[in-house]
Parts: sequence; C-alpha cells; structure tokens
Amino acid sequence: MAQSLPTLNVTLNDKGAVDQSYIYLTPNNVPGQGPYVFSQSGKLVFNIANRLGKVYNFKPCTYQKTLRYCLWKTTGSVYNGYGNGTASIYDNNFQLVHALPTSDYHEFTIKQSMDPSTGALSDIALLTTYNPVKRDLSAYGIADENDEGWVLDCHLQAIDATSNKVLFDWSALDHVPLSESLVQPTGAINGLTSQFAWDYFHMSSIARLGNGDYILSSRHTSTIYLISSANGSILWRLGGQASSFTLQNFKFNSQHDVRVLSFDAEANTMSLSFFDNAYNTFTPAQGDSSAKIVELNTATKTARLVQQFNPPQPGFQSGDGGSVQVLPRGNVFVGWGSIPYVTEYTKDGKLVYEAYFGGLGSSASSYRAFKAPYGGVRNPA
Repeated sequence: MAQSLPTLNVTLNDKGAVDQSYIYLTPNNVPGQGPYVFSQSGKLVFNIANRLGKVYNFKPCTYQKTLRYCLWKTTGSVYNGYGNGTASIYDNNFQLVHALPTSDYHEFTIKQSMDPSTGALSDIALLTTYNPVKRDLSAYGIADENDEGWVLDCHLQAIDATSNKVLFDWSALDHVPLSESLVQPTGAINGLTSQFAWDYFHMSSIARLGNGDYILSSRHTSTIYLISSANGSILWRLGGQASSFTLQNFKFNSQHDVRVLSFDAEANTMSLSFFDNAYNTFTPAQGDSSAKIVELNTATKTARLVQQFNPPQPGFQSGDGGSVQVLPRGNVFVGWGSIPYVTEYTKDGKLVYEAYFGGLGSSASSYRAFKAPYGGVRNPA
C-alpha cells in the first residue's frame, strides 16, 4: 500500500498579493517525514520521504558560487531539543556535495565572506552545537558526590564550509551566567544526568553582520545578543533579565529565528525580524505567538515594534521553532514551528495566504519554513 505523505492544504491564496515562490518544509513527527517543496497552490513538487531521519532547515543555498540545497539531518536521535547530525549540502540531483558534522539543528546557514585584502570569497557555515558538561549546580539543589550537576553548553560556531575548519567558537557558559536563565532545571532537563542536562540557554538562531559580529538568539533567557567577533564579548542584550535596551511598545519571550533586516552603524540603527513564541513548554504562555519586526537605536538604547503579524486564529501558542522571512517585495512569510501552519502577509499586515499540513493539536511540525524559487532539485534515481 502506498504510504500517505504530508500534504499542504491551502485555505487562503490571494493570488494577486502573494509571492509566487515555492514553499520549503520539513514535516516531522508524521509518516513520510523529510524535505518537501510545494507550489503556492499546494502541489507537491519534491520530497524525500523517510530516508534521512528528521530534517531541519531545508532551503536553497549558495555554495562554491553554485545553487545548492542545504539541510540538517539526524544521524542519531533528537532528544530534549537537540541531537547529533550533519549539516548537509546537496546538488540538483540530491547527491551529497559536502557535510559538516554537528551536534545541533537550530542553525545551519551558509554566508559568503570576502577577504578584504584579496577580494576572494569563501563560504562560512553558521552552526549551533550543544554539549552536556558538569557544573556546580548546588545553588539549584542539584549535586552528585562531587557537588556537580549537568548543564548544556551551547556554542556558536563559524566554520569554513570547504575545509570544516572552525574559525570562531563561542560558548554560552563562558559568557552568560546561569542566573540569566528563565527556565529552571525541571523534568527532562533536570540536570541530574548528561541525558537530562539543564538546557539553561537554548541557542535558537545565529546571524552574521557585515562587520563580522554575530546576532545570537537564546530561547531560555528570552534574549537577543550582539557578540563581538574580535573577542567574543557580549556588546549588548535585547530583552531578558539584563536588557541593554528599553523596549518601548512590545515584549517578547522564547523567540526563534532572529534575522537582521538592516544595519546602519553611522545612524546607530538596526532592524530585526524574529518569531516571538511567547511560550517554551516549560513556563506559562505569555499570549499567542506572533512574528515581529523591531527597530533598535543603538545610541539611545531604545527598541520599538515596527510591525507585528498575528496568527490567523486565536490559540496559536508555538512552544518550539517558528520562522519569519521578509520576501523581496516586502511580504512576510511565517512558519509557525510546532503548529503545522504557514502564512503570508503583506507588509502592512494583511493576511493573504494560509495553509496547513496538520492542524491545531496535531503532532506535525516544521522547525522552519521558507519561500524561494524552485531551483529544479530532483529526487535521486
């Protein structure tokens, strides 16, 4: 009997207003999980079902000046929000071109970096890694015979995507105190063993500025950090318990997928987009999830909400994942993470597209969702 595959069920499609690119999804926790490409109308264009394990962050990418396809796939289990796998790059025939081993799926992005002295371009992979380590957790009532417990140390890594050489490595434990976490040791992250290590930080995205510094998102501190590429120091925090900024007309919690829309060092301004989960499964929900665009003034240390994109119906509380993509003509495409929906809005907030591949209460999810042209990727023979 042929296996039932995930379908994209379109409930709203304003064809005159919607970006006509294709939709890239990674349905998980359902039969037929894997990378998928759908047309705007919901027609299945490409899929690799049940052959790669769990898959995350599937999208077109540029590697060695050529259109490729990037994704993260498991090589073991995904447990408590992280797991071992490979950041993998495929060609149009879905043959593996290159792989980078890593212990986490939350970020895999390839950025082109130019050598200022030669003008040569190189491919830099931004990756997250999660490593359980022992620490003194006696202040949290956790101790073994050596007065230690287990905590997850999240790392930001920039890696040469050709040689796999680590160019920059930043440890959360080296820079962010445990007291900054808003999620205490509990349940499956109780800190008693390496398998149940306390996920105090939970790194959820990495972006790189033109000057080489990094924008880093932590779900469990509800903070967005600017990290110096020169020495790894934290240059500022947005949100959380130690915010460098005054948030003038908004708040956020447990965010994912923070992206830099603009940065003007001379004008001291920066615009960011991100998915505000408002919920993380460990602490009470702070309302419905939403997509946000905010503007920072890095001189006055103020931040204001520019636009918020609300869910298509009440009750969207996504405890994991989520993505926000500002499209070339200004529309905003939102993946709802653990809620198996995608939506698109005009830049003034009008909902013009809605589709689902599960439903509220379904176990289906896609960590992120992307829109991009269809580059012709084909199923392998």
